[in-house]
Amino acid sequence: MSTTPTRVGVDHVLLDNRRAPCAVGLIKADRTMDTLDPATVLEIWSRDRFAPMEISVWAARQGHHAQDLGRHGSWPLRYFVFEVRKRSADDEGQPLSKK
Repeated sequence: MSTTPTRVGVDHVLLDNRRAPCAVGLIKADRTMDTLDPATVLEIWSRDRFAPMEISVWAARQGHHAQDLGRHGSWPLRYFVFEVRKRSADDEGQPLSKK
């Protein structure tokens, strides 16, 4: 389990934050998103119980589109999965969709 972002496709990057403390995980997500091209998807895995709220708020403030894909795994190793699509030039002026 690495906390280093891993490219899993041309426009898809995975950030496994399951071992990162809550604030550190969000900082890593923000720094990773800064390095990505517009419209790239950042998939975030997190065990932080506040992640659904924090990631949604962070993405909305930054102008990205976030989607909560639910919880995965089995107890006690369950984790949340999110997909955050970096805002692109085509999104300018478009309202953010709530998914």
